[in-house]
Amino acid sequence: MSVRMGLLALLEEGPAHGYHLKGAFEARTGGVWTVNVGQVYTTLDRLHADGLVQPVTDEATGADQGSRDRRRWELTPAGKGALDDWFDEGPATASPPRDELLVKVLLAFGRSPSEALAVIDRQRVELYRQTQAHRRSRTRAANQQPDPTADPRVAALARLTADLMAEAISARHEADLRWLDHCESVLISNPEGRNQ
Repeated sequence: MSVRMGLLALLEEGPAHGYHLKGAFEARTGGVWTVNVGQVYTTLDRLHADGLVQPVTDEATGADQGSRDRRRWELTPAGKGALDDWFDEGPATASPPRDELLVKVLLAFGRSPSEALAVIDRQRVELYRQTQAHRRSRTRAANQQPDPTADPRVAALARLTADLMAEAISARHEADLRWLDHCESVLISNPEGRNQ
């Protein structure tokens, strides 16, 4: 997810400061994607230059709030249109993303069958390790007591998005493991075919 579109989506919910947007972005992505506050401010500046966001002005004076770290931002009509277009678009590309696991295993097919199988095995072991660590982390998060001072709606949304992100990670691990099994099967059934 691009930070640019993520900030527009968050601003659709209402005006916010850059630091608030940083925290909301990280919470909404289940804590998996972190963003530097400097990147948030730089992105807001670019969105402003593109006419997609604007600083909230003081109704009494008509001025914005000053320095960029104190400024609240809001979505413009053009920003709302860009966000709607983004939500309407299909996936960015039909081909698989460049992913180290995919490239590593495909290139391993240029090695001997035993070396390629060793690469597949190491990747499988690492995926199982990551899956177990992810499950333990998910269990710990589920057992944490909610912050009694937090807004219940925001807390419920944070739990929901964290659960959805955790499910996406689990599904990805399962898909990668199935793909590794398929690669192993192809290699075992046709070890000479890898060099053709």
